[in-house]
Amino acid sequence: MLKLATIGTSQICDSFLGGAKLTGKFEHTAVYSRNYETGKAFGQKHGCKNVFTSLEQMASWEDIDCVYIASPNVFHAQQSKLFLENGKHVLCEKPIATSAKEYEELKLLADEKSLVYMEAIIPPHTSFHKPIKDALGKIGKISMAKIDFCQRSSKLDAYLAGETPNIFNMSLHAGALMDLGVYCVYAAIDLFGVPKSVGANASYLSNGADSGGVAIFEYDDFNAVLTYAKNGQSRIGSEIVGEDGTLTIKSIGQYSGATLIDRHGNETEISGILSKEELMSGEAKAFADFIVNHAETGGRYGDISKLCLEVHRCMDFVKKKSGIVYPRP
Repeated sequence: MLKLATIGTSQICDSFLGGAKLTGKFEHTAVYSRNYETGKAFGQKHGCKNVFTSLEQMASWEDIDCVYIASPNVFHAQQSKLFLENGKHVLCEKPIATSAKEYEELKLLADEKSLVYMEAIIPPHTSFHKPIKDALGKIGKISMAKIDFCQRSSKLDAYLAGETPNIFNMSLHAGALMDLGVYCVYAAIDLFGVPKSVGANASYLSNGADSGGVAIFEYDDFNAVLTYAKNGQSRIGSEIVGEDGTLTIKSIGQYSGATLIDRHGNETEISGILSKEELMSGEAKAFADFIVNHAETGGRYGDISKLCLEVHRCMDFVKKKSGIVYPRP
């Protein structure tokens, strides 16, 4: 059993621990929270008694093998670095860093210490991944792709009432691209590879946070149009159109609800619906497997690391083309 520490007490951390439990590969040994009572309550819910209010103390604690980081985006890189320097494997919520350069520097540190440094992202690790890839091979030559993740934020009403929730706070390196657009970029590169060129634009809220955006990824024979937003709900989903059929995907952030429709209109269900815990168990299992088998630095861990790097290189292009700039912490 791997001794796991967690940073954060939000719903995403709650769901991840549910997924980690399903794998049978982790023992939750430590919780970090800025507020002791909050951390204690979270730990009790998950059967963990060790609560830290100092990241430095937790990072140096010997009863930890690895850490799951689910703090605000702006802290991801510095917290990852702290735990890597203390010899701990790191699984960090998306976005793992706010630039490709930042990711590369920390990946180099992890490699030097023979540690796993991985982004927590559902699609590459879900059981739906292979069926989606297989279905893609059945639609023939791709004509065009529409990759969409527009979801009305549960925090939008608070923002409209004059508050500044974390997800709309650019000082925390938040906004729609980092929260939802990253899934669109992952899907495009995972399914089609690295684009020849990237074009992008964004919409902004009055406080300067990006509320949504559009990116166009150019490939040899088709374009992929990526759309994402946090101030409205899409009902159509994503679709990849080919000469022999169409693949529709209801949730690009999970690869769930996918249907293959051949050119005659016949439909085949490709992926169903799983709970958030079941979905997150895939990334938890991959993280554990990479730690146990890290002596082999290539293989799937190498593929996942390369995918992560290419995603964040494209994210940098989208940010530059869209004019998205984050304040220095």
